[in-house]
Amino acid sequence: MYPAAPSSGRETMDHTDDSDDSATSSTAAEMRSRLAPVTSRVRARFEADTRSLAAIRIGLGLVILVDLLHRATAMEMFYTDAGVYPRSAFEATYSQFDISLHALSGSLWFQQLLFVVAGAFAVAFVLGYRTRLVGVISLVFLVSLHARNPGVLNGGDRLFRVMLLVSLAAPLGERWSIDALRRGEARTSVASFGTAALLIQPLVVLTSNAILKHRGEHWYAGEALEIALSNDMMTILLGNVLVEYPAVLTVLNYVWVTLLAGSVPFLLLTVGRARALAALAYMGVFSGMIVTMTVGVFPLVLMSSMLPFLTAAFWDTVAKRLPSRWAKRLPTAAQLGPLGRPPVEQRLLAVLRNRDHEFAASYIVTYGRSFLTIVGFLMVVWILLYSVPDVTAYELPEELDNTNLDQQSWGLYAPDPTEAYSWYPVEARLDDGSTVNALDDGDLAFKHPPDVSAEYDSFRHRKYLQKVRDAGKGDTNGVIAQRYADWACRQANDRYDGQAERVTVYRMYQPSPIDGAREDPTKVTVIEQSCR
Repeated sequence: MYPAAPSSGRETMDHTDDSDDSATSSTAAEMRSRLAPVTSRVRARFEADTRSLAAIRIGLGLVILVDLLHRATAMEMFYTDAGVYPRSAFEATYSQFDISLHALSGSLWFQQLLFVVAGAFAVAFVLGYRTRLVGVISLVFLVSLHARNPGVLNGGDRLFRVMLLVSLAAPLGERWSIDALRRGEARTSVASFGTAALLIQPLVVLTSNAILKHRGEHWYAGEALEIALSNDMMTILLGNVLVEYPAVLTVLNYVWVTLLAGSVPFLLLTVGRARALAALAYMGVFSGMIVTMTVGVFPLVLMSSMLPFLTAAFWDTVAKRLPSRWAKRLPTAAQLGPLGRPPVEQRLLAVLRNRDHEFAASYIVTYGRSFLTIVGFLMVVWILLYSVPDVTAYELPEELDNTNLDQQSWGLYAPDPTEAYSWYPVEARLDDGSTVNALDDGDLAFKHPPDVSAEYDSFRHRKYLQKVRDAGKGDTNGVIAQRYADWACRQANDRYDGQAERVTVYRMYQPSPIDGAREDPTKVTVIEQSCR
């Protein structure tokens, strides 16, 4: 009897453990069942069609190429030692984190080489060849280019850096790519922390800007867009026409602030056709910025940021309307076939498995996926953590307050657009005492020119002259203004056979003519420097 008792006890205990495990498993399954509708809805909001991921890859790659081509028109001026910001000025003004490959040489040929290499990687990114690796390299080139001359950057350049960085956490090469053809397979949709970060980032940009605008007086009063387009320095093409119709601008003003403030319900809380239509509406508005204001790559990046919101319903509709001969050339995810040899990482995994190292191969695959999950999660945390202080009274802990991480400030035309603008005549005094335009054959624009935006070669020239104007207010001791004056002296001497004795950079300050006639501009001397 006694020997049997322990056995019976153990059996009873084992039976009890089985019951507990069964009960726990049943409770967990029931909990999952109850949460399934919620998790399904959340997943649907952060899920991206892989065709949309391919589209943003192509979009961002094309923006890199457009940006490089635009910068190349003033490559010598902004990126060489013969220009306005030589390496001596870079070294005098850069911070410890401003590391740039482009600053390794001040020669024009070196910059041309880097531009060509960056362009080649951008083409590979568009084609989806080793997408993530090529994307990281493209980001390194972009950050290096921005660091070489921060004086020509605006908020669109910062958004470009951020969007390219965030996009690399998502599988951009899943479809319409050489990577997909080499794999021979592709997913139709993806929901991950990477896609969540990619969808959240533009929403943070728009929502933050709406909050900052609410702190002003004019946007929510319907007046700000008229003020913005009255700024002749920024307004071009269609903007010069719209400024003549205040009633239309009032309507467009309210449309704009509604889209900004409503970005989360319009884009994140919707699914299917509604989300795709909302994304197309935002893209249409952003495209309007291209023909009304000189704001650089900002509208192009904003348009690209909307591409992940295009849903399967949109792409299926587009596919149905393509000519049949085109549709046949676009393989579905199930129809992909491998292109030549598989990627090197797949060949390495195959070698490990063939040599009975299945555990190592499985560990690498699992670790890689976990690493991307962690990266995506950190992206989401970074976006939200650093955007909150910009729109609330919350301050980051001192340990996290870092200017290189703090990139989530989106104050374009906020809280109110500026009600004045400027242009900068550069006068050269020659040896005979006469004064001329130091930079071109035109007259010095001391009176209001027909089109102030035409006084600048590009928006980057405009941004840099604002930096020249502000030089000396910080820790640079005016070196940026001095180097610009040195460059202007060289330009004047080349133009007037070495007769330039002195150059003076003026700022013409003009209040915007919002309420009637235009006032006379005010002339202020920015810097005066000898050319001897």
